[in-house]
Amino acid sequence: MSRSTHDGRPDPWLGRVTNSGPAAGAVRVADVLAALVSRGDRSTWAASLVEDCARACGAVGVGLAVADASGPVGIVAATPGAGRAGEDLQFALGEGPCRQAADTRRLVQAPVLAGDPRWVQFAAEAERAGICAAFSTPLQVGAVLIGVLDVYRGSTGALSDGDAATLAVYSQVATAVLLLLGDTVNPVGDEERLAELADIRPVVHQAAGMAAVQLDTDLATALVRLRGHAFATGRPLRDLAFDIVTRRLRMDDTAAGQHPAPAPSPTVPTTEDHDSPPDPAAAGEGTDRPEPPDFKQRNH
Repeated sequence: MSRSTHDGRPDPWLGRVTNSGPAAGAVRVADVLAALVSRGDRSTWAASLVEDCARACGAVGVGLAVADASGPVGIVAATPGAGRAGEDLQFALGEGPCRQAADTRRLVQAPVLAGDPRWVQFAAEAERAGICAAFSTPLQVGAVLIGVLDVYRGSTGALSDGDAATLAVYSQVATAVLLLLGDTVNPVGDEERLAELADIRPVVHQAAGMAAVQLDTDLATALVRLRGHAFATGRPLRDLAFDIVTRRLRMDDTAAGQHPAPAPSPTVPTTEDHDSPPDPAAAGEGTDRPEPPDFKQRNH
């Protein structure tokens, strides 16, 4: 797929950011996500994501790992060759930029991997696999870590500004994909929904915080509960999160796991029951209340 830069020049790299500003970045994230999910069912999204990211970043390999507070816990997808080798090495050796990104919650860069003292074993083995540089970015929903995106290059060198922006876009897309893998609703063809999903993290993060208070647990557990209930009830995760944020739903420990938020008790009646006879006492009928002295004059 070919795209154009802001001055009309073709940009053959899918997802590369050639303009600047938050709005432009948000639009491009939605574009990349739309292109991704339109090419197949959800079982192909993770594999398509790493392939697209590798082309966009000029990488020899890309890997996507799922992670929690303890660090990376599994490989979701990796490109053949260097991508798979880099992911397998990091998990087998227990060291590398992926684990450090998970620990520090910051982008980890190794523009010259050979001899990097941070991960001696991984650096040596990765070089044999044709990996000369590595960049790992954590994928988070607020403060909750859900994964890490690893980019491997076959030549040394730091990320350019354009490559860094492209990696930032794909990290947002990867976060959305990890959240959507547990979603039961297919957003293909729904441009408005795809635009919302491109920035799914803020509302989910806010809902997780509220659910953590309601369930008296930590954020990571609350996020797991949210995803589990969204899947079990067949609801989109974003819709469930929105209902919690707007206090339409409240998470609890019942079998259903959630219940409607209690509505405030009305203080005044909003409708009148015309089928019931009027209350004479309420209307002042049948009582011995005296008339005011000027009653007849005022009602003449």
